[in-house]
Amino acid sequence: MPFKFRLEKVLEYRRQLEEQAMQDLAAARSGRDAEKARMDELKAELVPVQAKMCGSAGMDGAERWLTGTYLQALRQDVESSAQLLLKLDEEVALCQNKLVAKAQERELLDKLKSRQAGRFAEEEKLREQHENDEAATIRYKTAVV
Repeated sequence: MPFKFRLEKVLEYRRQLEEQAMQDLAAARSGRDAEKARMDELKAELVPVQAKMCGSAGMDGAERWLTGTYLQALRQDVESSAQLLLKLDEEVALCQNKLVAKAQERELLDKLKSRQAGRFAEEEKLREQHENDEAATIRYKTAVV
């Protein structure tokens, strides 16, 4: 008789939850990485505009105003991106914690399954040994008589 783990469906469900947590973590990391790339692009765009503002001696008033407004908008975008990046970092950390919890839940059931399988194998071995002992005893009694 083969070993049958009674909580196999629960174990499979926990594996699915762990896989879902892995997917959620991957999505959160992807979103964070995309936002980081966007922020890096904004910062790279900010440098030449700041340089242009520093050397604004040859600009007229309208051009200076436009460049200043654009620079201010870029700075606001960088700040917004930085705040969003903080939120995304928190989300990644939350997803990591969730994944660790799901993995622990699954590992707990895996350990239970392996312990029960070991116990079952030991019981099978004892049962077989007992049957062999009984057969040997019956053979001995018939040979002696």
